[in-house]
Amino acid sequence: MYSRGVASRLSSVEEVLPIPPSWDGIVWHNAGNHYEHARHRHDALELNLVVRGRGHYEVGERCYPLSAGTALFIAPAMAHHLEERTPDFEMWILALQPALLERTCDGAASADFLRAVEAGDCARLLSTDDGRWLTREIRRFSETRSAPFMHAGLTYAMVGAREAFARSTSDPREAAISSEVRCCMTLLEDDPSLSRDDLADQADASPDALSHAFKRQLGVSLVVYRNRLRVRRFLELASSGQTLLAACLEAGFGSYPQFHRVFVAETGQAPRDYLAARARNERASMRYR
Repeated sequence: MYSRGVASRLSSVEEVLPIPPSWDGIVWHNAGNHYEHARHRHDALELNLVVRGRGHYEVGERCYPLSAGTALFIAPAMAHHLEERTPDFEMWILALQPALLERTCDGAASADFLRAVEAGDCARLLSTDDGRWLTREIRRFSETRSAPFMHAGLTYAMVGAREAFARSTSDPREAAISSEVRCCMTLLEDDPSLSRDDLADQADASPDALSHAFKRQLGVSLVVYRNRLRVRRFLELASSGQTLLAACLEAGFGSYPQFHRVFVAETGQAPRDYLAARARNERASMRYR
């Protein structure tokens, strides 16, 4: 897990999952490195189990590296986006509607689990045995056309996944990411203005080797990753009352034109338009609370 305490990079869209009307959940298989799915949210609890490949997932205000054996829970209504991943990427996705979630996650322990997931403790690297077992069980009911069988399978898999999750204490990036890249990510969390050469020097790696390792291990380039951290930092600073120029410079951008170009590429909007739209959305949300 990385990128703590910063604003969300993109707005999200409300998604209606393709769940049949009489069903309370669904499972599907995701494979390849396609990028068509926008940042979104929905009412279902989602479990992602990575089978192979690498990449990273943005959930709320945090990012999580993915590798084979990673179990990632996404709380209902939490904005998320599966980012760049390697061509061999493959994972199972389980979605539980509120009714099935209520039946599956009942009691104080379940409430504690859901609170922890919402707070960011939502990704762990399962043991090899647990990962293989869970993959096998999900595959058993993944193609059923029976609602009772699907509900029973989702419940069984969810309970088993929670137990495997509780047994694991491994951070996904321990397996997915080398020490040099982990060092680079930690440095950027504290100071997103650092250049590639600065990062390589402090990580004791050559700039070219670090860039190659970053792309290979995370599925996203060092430049793109660093710019996204800078955009998040800008949003945090701009929300605290700083001017756009002061916020973008403190976030690590060399100039306002550079910042503007990156911001539009990341969000699809000019900074002022994005901030104005976000303020309107926040005011509307307050009225309906």
